[in-house]
Amino acid sequence: MIKNLKIQNYSQVYLLVILIFALLVRVIFLGTIPNGFFTDEASYAYDSYSILHTLRDQYGKFLPWYFKSANDYREGLYMYLMIPFIKIFGLNPFGARITSAVIGTLTVFVLYHLAKEIFNQKVGLLSALFLAITPWHIHFSRITFRANLVPLLFCLSLLFFVKSFKEPKWLILSSPLFGISIYTYNSARVFVPLFLLGLVIIYRKHLWNNKQISIISLLLFLIIFIPQLIYQISPEGMARADAVGLQSNLGEILKNYWSYFSPEFLFIKGDPVPRHTIDKMGHLYSFQIILLILGIIGLITHQVQTKAILFLWLFLYPIPAALVSPSSAVRTLAGIPVFAMISAYGITTLLDWIKGKLKATLIFAIILIIFANITIYLHRYVTEYPRWNNIVWLTTLDKVIHYADSSPYQCLIYSSNAYGKYAYIMIPFYTKFPPAEYQKLGIDVVEDKLDMGRWKVVDLEKSANLNTDCLYLLYRERNVPREQDKDTRILEQKGYTEKIIYSPTDLNNYSYYRLVEIEKKN
Repeated sequence: MIKNLKIQNYSQVYLLVILIFALLVRVIFLGTIPNGFFTDEASYAYDSYSILHTLRDQYGKFLPWYFKSANDYREGLYMYLMIPFIKIFGLNPFGARITSAVIGTLTVFVLYHLAKEIFNQKVGLLSALFLAITPWHIHFSRITFRANLVPLLFCLSLLFFVKSFKEPKWLILSSPLFGISIYTYNSARVFVPLFLLGLVIIYRKHLWNNKQISIISLLLFLIIFIPQLIYQISPEGMARADAVGLQSNLGEILKNYWSYFSPEFLFIKGDPVPRHTIDKMGHLYSFQIILLILGIIGLITHQVQTKAILFLWLFLYPIPAALVSPSSAVRTLAGIPVFAMISAYGITTLLDWIKGKLKATLIFAIILIIFANITIYLHRYVTEYPRWNNIVWLTTLDKVIHYADSSPYQCLIYSSNAYGKYAYIMIPFYTKFPPAEYQKLGIDVVEDKLDMGRWKVVDLEKSANLNTDCLYLLYRERNVPREQDKDTRILEQKGYTEKIIYSPTDLNNYSYYRLVEIEKKN
């Protein structure tokens, strides 16, 4: 009883410390780690910048709810949330990524209240701590991915649903939030409706006993959900499904599904995409294997009123991703909080089994293990990750674009070999191209309309003649000899020589991008 009183008396202090730590690990070096900036991030940021200044997206559409991106369309809620941060911090990597850092920290806060409602204050604090230190969540809280909104809005929606067991009126707030959470990311379109269906089946008596509130809640949800459903089955809404290629083979879907419970995905290697995890490390800590097992055993054997919610959550979280591919960290972000809660409950289950002096020793050992793991992870993230696979973050591209843009050349050619023509968006992002002028240009990468006036994205191989008055931005893959470099080979075949003007190196002392003048051979 005394220990519980201590936790209650100092719970707000503990929570504040956890939140400060969560914010710090998500904000420190945010503009420089990950080392570079990716095209999706730039597209989100420039759309927000464009809305901020013109109330139109980069394609000139007035306050869209779905933003066009090449031949895809993306939910706009995240872009609108970015606007005040872009306004305050400017159009730069930090200004773009701070939105995710704040969203991630808020998710830690909401999860505390959700776990406290389902279990108790102790599990609430431990759940918040685990989410704050989870590599999976830290990683996506430091990059500009709209999927990071899914855990926040889903946990908030679920919090009010759980609170409705004590006060049914909370259903009226829970249902529209569930509806809004679908407008965050593609996987939420599948996960949230399936989860709600499960909730209705499991807690049908609760909903039936509060029919009037349940009906109002259903109507509020449908008002928000139906427009999204209509859009989802439209050609624009199906564009993403067509792009990623949904699986139709049941065997492959089941194989994909189980990959999300594999030790390789969760604890050893994680997502194979370098932008989604650091090398040779899973999305959760290895020591959590024991805690998750203990937590599940505890949930099965103990009387936890709403434990069905956690099992439903755990069962459904991989389904949207399994319909596409195995081992996708971004499509399964909705699952991170449930792993944090089960791990937290695993600790309390373990401590309940241990009595006497051994308990104090065990608590000390747990603190030591957690501290060691987060220290090792942060060290690798800060000192090693910037050197690994840094080309996926287009490292040093900002330097060559800034250098070229500040040069006296009136013609700047960006070779489409430089990470593909879809990297065109990096030019308006880094140059802070005035949105009103940009919209008039009719830029469309799908239709190869990539003439931005002074800047042009060009396929050198398809160009009959090259302008020798222009400055060219070229690219060379790592460990590729000069004579095998694609841009160099194309220039030589067309009878041109190149003179390097600027070629910055990355942390590994390698130069991916270079600015060159070209000259026709005699």
